[in-house]
Amino acid sequence: MSGCNSSHGIRCRGLGVSVAVGVLAAAAASAFGADQQAPPATQTSTGPQAPATQSPGPAPRGAPGAASRPFRPRTLFNSGDPTLALTPPLLGGRAAPPGSAPPNPDPRDFEGVWWLQGYEYLLGPAPGIPPPLKPKYMKLLEERIRAKNRGTPEADTETQCLSHGMPRLMESPYPIEIVQTPERITILHEVAHEVRRIWLNRPHPKHPRITFLGDSVGHWEGDTLVVDTIALDDRPFIDDEGSSHSTKLHLVERYTKIDGGAKLQLIMTVEDPVTLEHPYSYQRIYMWRPDVRPQEYICEENNRNAPVNGITVAK
Repeated sequence: MSGCNSSHGIRCRGLGVSVAVGVLAAAAASAFGADQQAPPATQTSTGPQAPATQSPGPAPRGAPGAASRPFRPRTLFNSGDPTLALTPPLLGGRAAPPGSAPPNPDPRDFEGVWWLQGYEYLLGPAPGIPPPLKPKYMKLLEERIRAKNRGTPEADTETQCLSHGMPRLMESPYPIEIVQTPERITILHEVAHEVRRIWLNRPHPKHPRITFLGDSVGHWEGDTLVVDTIALDDRPFIDDEGSSHSTKLHLVERYTKIDGGAKLQLIMTVEDPVTLEHPYSYQRIYMWRPDVRPQEYICEENNRNAPVNGITVAK
């Protein structure tokens, strides 16, 4: 995430693309509050498993599967090349503390505050696995990871206090608040005060304007909210390691409440005929957090990652 002034203070500085791994590992030990856990500075070859898939329907090739990926690569392609070291994950938000208000059991009521359970810097089909990028864009990802590990990461939109873009915004380690009306679902992000508007039961405009967060429309399939997003600006990256997308990026999100409403499951499907060899999917979990109040986040204040000559500089 970009530089900021936020009382949750998870980072208030760049992550992934924005900061070299060594700087990040040192900062993580001191920057996390009581509700966050910092990752260890190193990872073993038997790291966290990919989350189990509970998709309501068939997913494209590359959908998440814990059994097939019992470890997390520490380097791109599990090559062992230190110049391709991947940034370790963050554990993210925990379950609400004892005594918190119980979750709403209504499967179609998403109102309230949610917090991502874990934060991934590389948003591929499983933890530590890159998106199925075409050779040109895979080479670009390698270049960006090597630049990050040299301490000269490429500047991107969020380090300039512009939007994080999609799907990256939904991977923010800051809490979100969902406001729901019959015609629209609005997601209020603490990070950079970004706002997503999902219009229900209406088609996309014939000629949508290209924007950072795109045009999002949604409908219900049973108790699953299906969100379709197009017309996305290609300046942000897919993830914090620097995976590329084009303006042809197409996202399909499937949101389902699970565990009695204590968790919100997201199955994200990513399609891009320009940069990807084929579509892929991954799963994320948001925890119900009625005890949390999203805080002010001002990117322009205390921006410790403002780029200099196209390179993000950690200050």
